[in-house]
Amino acid sequence: MDEKRLIEQKIFNDTSAYNDIMNIPYHQSKRHLPMNQLDRAFQFAPFGALEGFNDLINEKTEFYSRKKYTTSADEQIIMRQLKYLRTHPLKVDVNYFNDESGYYEHFKGFLKKINWTKGRATFDELSVAILNIRSIKLIEKKL
Repeated sequence: MDEKRLIEQKIFNDTSAYNDIMNIPYHQSKRHLPMNQLDRAFQFAPFGALEGFNDLINEKTEFYSRKKYTTSADEQIIMRQLKYLRTHPLKVDVNYFNDESGYYEHFKGFLKKINWTKGRATFDELSVAILNIRSIKLIEKKL
């Protein structure tokens, strides 16, 4: 046997630390029946809820791998544009990251409201996180 196996055998097969309890007879409760195997397995059922968690994380990671994060300068520009649009109702083209699809999308419409505490802007029927907005462009009126 090599040295590693000898060390493992000594560590895992040495039961001398438990000699004081090795020969104590098993005490079966007179009040409680022994738990059957199915009930014993149910004790660990809450951990089964985490089974699909890694798949969900991997799926969201794939979505966000396509996201381009804005710089602080770009964020300041977007904030100024949103503040301006609050008082000037103009039709704009919003390029934003859609959390549901994992892609950038365009939406053309008017700014309806801004919820600064939640960090969301509502354009017509679309509510989008302000940090997901890549750009806001004015749609020029054609005469």
